[in-house]
Amino acid sequence: MTQDSSPVTGNATLAVEPGWLRYGSVLGLPVLGGLIGWLVALAAGWVAGLRWAPFQGPFELIASLPQPAGTLGIAGFGVLAGIGFSSLMAAERLSVAVAPERVEFRRGRRAPAEVAGTDVDVVFLDRGALVLQDSAGDELARERTGIPAATLRAAFHEHGYRWLKSDPYGGEFELWVPETPAVGVRVDSLLRTRAHALKKRNDTDAAQLREAIKRAGFLVRDEKKQQYFRPRPQRNED
Repeated sequence: MTQDSSPVTGNATLAVEPGWLRYGSVLGLPVLGGLIGWLVALAAGWVAGLRWAPFQGPFELIASLPQPAGTLGIAGFGVLAGIGFSSLMAAERLSVAVAPERVEFRRGRRAPAEVAGTDVDVVFLDRGALVLQDSAGDELARERTGIPAATLRAAFHEHGYRWLKSDPYGGEFELWVPETPAVGVRVDSLLRTRAHALKKRNDTDAAQLREAIKRAGFLVRDEKKQQYFRPRPQRNED
């Protein structure tokens, strides 16, 4: 068992991001934000005097603030911004509870999602996403994560899951471009909308659209801001 892969209630093993990353963001981002705010306040007068510098208005306003209250206020704003970013990161942080009978995913305060252990054939990381796949090649879960591969591999190995180095069906994915005939009009429209969500870094919408595309019969993989697709395996019960 590796660091950040520890037993939890029952016979499950919890896999989470390294402690230095979890606690470092909580403490480090507010400090970094405060430092940036302090530096901005110190440099405001100098930048405001440069005719060619952009954002002259905000820098002139900062430079006009009474001191030292102005510098402290800007630094405090930076601290608050850092706390905000830290909270957003915490809300998107994934934890995975692995047991023989199920795999549970938790992300922030969202309701947990589960996959039955008996349905899982292989597990692997694919470009920063944890993927659980069944024996037919269908994806039971695809969750973006910062948990180290060694931590995840140890947790799944501990409970008898088969861990692979890569996607056995990775070669079947094709690059999607608008109006790709193979996906049909409806899925093409969903992929267009999802491309916009990815561009805006709206992870929630992108995840929901991935599920909609999956229900429509296609699996999606992201790579370098581009979407790749392959047909979802067909079953009698689908």
